[in-house]
Amino acid sequence: MYSSTFLWLAVIRFVFGMALLIVPLPARTQTLRIAAAADLQYVMPELIKGFVQKHPKVRLEVVYGSSGNFTMQIQSGAPFDVFFSADMRYPTRLSDVGLTTAKPQRYATGQMVVWIAAQSLQSIQAGVRPMNLHFLRHPGIRRIAIANPLHAPYGERAQEALKTLNLWTIVENRLVKADNVAQAAQFAATDNVEAAIISLSQAMIPALTAKGKYALINKTLYSPLEQGVVILSRSKERVLAEKFIRYICSSEGALVLTQFGFLP
Repeated sequence: MYSSTFLWLAVIRFVFGMALLIVPLPARTQTLRIAAAADLQYVMPELIKGFVQKHPKVRLEVVYGSSGNFTMQIQSGAPFDVFFSADMRYPTRLSDVGLTTAKPQRYATGQMVVWIAAQSLQSIQAGVRPMNLHFLRHPGIRRIAIANPLHAPYGERAQEALKTLNLWTIVENRLVKADNVAQAAQFAATDNVEAAIISLSQAMIPALTAKGKYALINKTLYSPLEQGVVILSRSKERVLAEKFIRYICSSEGALVLTQFGFLP
């Protein structure tokens, strides 16, 4: 009798143990770590929102900054999976030394504007002619924000446009150089400057449209802001990264980029 009882107990334990073994474990949440150029500050959350709706079990973490600084960080081992640059030069630099899985893929083209505070425009009597970079000559514009040309593509293009028009030496002493184009826009939004050369995507935000006006800078004055993306060689989420890039380069992603001032 006792041996029969022990036998049944052993069978129950075995069956229960096997049941525990075959219970499926919860799926691991995939996390994609993204280094994104500062001009993507407002459009990237919308792109992520659209992507996560299609892939609800993933998480995307984004850090914004200047493309040049990200390049240096990645070269030093920063743990990103994907790098969205504001130009092609910086991701190409990473590709050339084997830090990416492939050459950069273009995902958008940025547009650059000059923004001037409403009060400054009144003193310039801007209504007489279309707003342009030559307005920065006016002595009433004492501080002009740009991204630092040494490591930010928008700052480099701002410098190029000003030099093309022979304005660089005129305004150089009035320039406030921000770490990236998002910070340059922030200087404008917080009334720390009277003018700024920034991305269209940032000039479109209510905080700036309420305080001033902007005008597109003629594209013949600076090299194209073709923006490139790469997957980093050390990434363990290459498949997820490829899916996200495909979404951004799709017609749906292109529509979102266009709504935020980019050319797809």
